[in-house]
Amino acid sequence: MRKASKREKKAIYRYNEEDERTLLEDILGFVKVFAITAIVILVFMNFIAHPIKVNGKSMDPTLEDGEFGFTSLASVWLNQINRYDIVVVTTQQDMTDSQTGETTNETIQIVKRVIGMPGDTVSCIDDEIYINGAKLDEDYIDPDYIKECREKYGYFNQIEQISTDDEGRTIVDYVDFPEVTLGEDEYFVMGDNRPVSKDSRDSAIGVIQRNQIYGVGVLVLYPFDELGLKG
Repeated sequence: MRKASKREKKAIYRYNEEDERTLLEDILGFVKVFAITAIVILVFMNFIAHPIKVNGKSMDPTLEDGEFGFTSLASVWLNQINRYDIVVVTTQQDMTDSQTGETTNETIQIVKRVIGMPGDTVSCIDDEIYINGAKLDEDYIDPDYIKECREKYGYFNQIEQISTDDEGRTIVDYVDFPEVTLGEDEYFVMGDNRPVSKDSRDSAIGVIQRNQIYGVGVLVLYPFDELGLKG
């Protein structure tokens, strides 16, 4: 078998050297792409949009329990919060451990719709919502759905009132919630499924401060048959 000449050995050496250099460049290129991708994802999720999962039925039928998507953070910073917008709100809620029975106050995120804007007076008259004395037009909720809720629960926008009679028996009634005038940077939010929604009508949540609004809008990605921006 013929031995490689010195010239051939040099050529092989140069080839291997160039091959190693190319491999190193490939590794560095991969690291660079990975780092840039990670930065883009971090920027996107912390400054532009953030993943959100819908929990519960308070936004039925617009948003259903278990739907997953993204909410816009940029809209909050750009002060693009308008009436009727769906918003993600940060609030506090007492949570009870099913095992220990201990109750802790935790920060949670809830999805609601903006009904009242700063400076508005929000009122409920005969189970209808009024803003500054004018009846609120809520064409985003199917009238048939409202009708079904009223037939099922006996109300749609009102709140539960519990009292006792002279004999100590508990009486549950449904009444118009108290009128409220919003201050600067205050918002009144409600779920689309009013009879089961805990929102600004509930004293545990109350009116929302602007700094509690985490995101605006929900772009549903899953389930796939519900793909799209919900409003």
